[in-house]
Amino acid sequence: MNVATLPWLLRHELHLWWRELNSKPGLKTWGIVLGFLSLVVLVPLWFALTEIRQTLSVSSIPAPAIWVAVTVWLIGFFIAFTQAMSQSVVALFERGDLDLLVSSPMSSKVIFASRLLGVALKIFLSDCLFIIPISLLALLLGVPQLLGVYPAFIGLALATTSLAMLLTLWLVRWLGARRARTWSQILTASLTALLFLLSQLPNVLRSIDVPTAGIGEQLRPLFSPGNPLSAESIIWFPARAMFFEPVSVLLTLLVSAGLTWLAVDVLHHSFITGTQESMTHKRKQRRPQASVRFTSGFHQMALFKEWRIIWRNPYLLSQTFLQMLFLIPALIIVLRGSQEQMLASLTTFVATVVSIVGSALVSSLTRICVSGEEAPDLLKASPVQGTTLRQVKLLAALIPVWILFSPIFIILLAKGEPWWLALLVFLGATSCNAILRLWNSHPVPLANMFKRHKERQGDVILGMLEVASVMTWGFLGFQAGQGHIGLAAIALAVIGGLIAIAYWRSRQLGSSLGF
Repeated sequence: MNVATLPWLLRHELHLWWRELNSKPGLKTWGIVLGFLSLVVLVPLWFALTEIRQTLSVSSIPAPAIWVAVTVWLIGFFIAFTQAMSQSVVALFERGDLDLLVSSPMSSKVIFASRLLGVALKIFLSDCLFIIPISLLALLLGVPQLLGVYPAFIGLALATTSLAMLLTLWLVRWLGARRARTWSQILTASLTALLFLLSQLPNVLRSIDVPTAGIGEQLRPLFSPGNPLSAESIIWFPARAMFFEPVSVLLTLLVSAGLTWLAVDVLHHSFITGTQESMTHKRKQRRPQASVRFTSGFHQMALFKEWRIIWRNPYLLSQTFLQMLFLIPALIIVLRGSQEQMLASLTTFVATVVSIVGSALVSSLTRICVSGEEAPDLLKASPVQGTTLRQVKLLAALIPVWILFSPIFIILLAKGEPWWLALLVFLGATSCNAILRLWNSHPVPLANMFKRHKERQGDVILGMLEVASVMTWGFLGFQAGQGHIGLAAIALAVIGGLIAIAYWRSRQLGSSLGF
C-alpha cells in the first residue's frame, strides 16, 4: 500500500478506531457471546422456516413495506446525523493532528476525504449491528431483496457524514473554531431531545383533544396512488433502495457520492481559511457591567462568580437543562381535559416528577460549582470560612432551579391546588440532593465534567445514596399527593437514614476539595 494515499490514510483511521474499541473493557467478550448466541438462534430458524421459505415469493414491493422502510430510514438518518456531528468534531478538532497533516506534502483533498470516509465507515459499521440481523433474517425467509439495506445504509452514512461536515464548517465560519465545537455538541444533544418530543407528539395531540383523525384524512390523498408522495414515487428512493430496486440503489449511491465530493471540495477550499480567520481574528470583549464587577457584599459577588462560570460553559448548561424538555409532554398530558381524564392530579405530578427532575438538575449544577472549581487553593487561602464558601456554592446551584420551576407552582396556585405540599417536597428534594452531591464532590476539570471513564466522579456508595435519595423523594411526593400520610412519613424516615449514612461515609472519606 502506497504511503500518503487515500487507502493508506483510511487504514490509519480504522486502526485508531479499532484501538479505541479495544480499550473498552469487556467489548471482545460481549462480541464473542453475541456471535455464539446468533449461531445458536439462526441454525434452528433455518430449519423452522423451511416451509415459509418455499412458499414465500416477493415479486413486487407492497405499499406498507415501503412506509415501514421510510420510517426506518428517517430514524436511521436522524441517529446517524447525530453520530456524524459528534464524530466530525473529534475528527476536525479534538484529534489535534489536522494542522500537521495539512502542512505536509499530501494533498489536502486526500486528507479531508480520509477523515470524511473514516467517519462514514465508523457509522456504517456501527449500523451493522442492526443491518446484519435484518440481512440474516432475509436469507432465512428467502427474501434476498432485503439485502439492499447494505447499499441503502452505505448511502445513508455518506450523506449524513457529508452534511455533518458541512454544518461543522459553517459553524466554524460563523462562531469560530472553539465555539463551533461547543455548539455542535449542544446541537447533537438537542436533536436527541427533539426526537423524543416528536415521538410523544401523538400522545400530546390526543391529550389536548386535537382531531388527529381529521388531520390524517386531510393528508391521506397526498399519499394515495398516483400522487407525488405515493409509495411508488421516486422521492422515496432511499427507502426503496432497501429492497434492492436497481434504480433506487443507483440514485442512492450517486446522490451520496455527490454529497461526499461536494463536502470534500468545500472542506479543501474553505476549512483552513475559516479556521485561521476564527483563530487569528480578535474579538472585542464587552466589559462587564459595573453592577457585576463591583458588588456590595461577599455573597453577591460569589454568586455572580458561580453563575458566570456556568454561563460560560454552554455545553455543560445544555447537558444540565436539556432534561427540562422531557417534562413538557408529561406536563401537557397531566393538564389535559377534565378532571376525570387526568392520569394524576397536578399536585401529585409536581411533587413526584418535578421533584425528581429538579433534584437531578441541582445535582448537576452542584457538580459544576463545587467539583469544577479551578482554584481551590486560592479559596482556601482567602479570609472567608470554608463553610460559608460551600453554602454560597449550594445557593448558586439551588437558586436557578428554584426560579426555573417557579412557574409550575404559580400554575398550581392559579388552579387552586395544594401548592404548598408540592413546594415543600420540591424544596426538600433539591436541597437534600445538593448537600449529598456536595459531600460526594471530587475535583474534576470542566472539560471532563460529563465524560465517563475519564475522571473519578466520586465515591460509588455515596453515588448510590444520591440515586436512592432522588427515588425516595419521588415516592414521598407521590404518596403525599395521593394523601397517604403514613407511607410519606416512612419515606421521610428513609431519607433521614440515607442522609445519616451519607454524612458518616463522607466523614470517613474526608473532603478532597481543598476549601
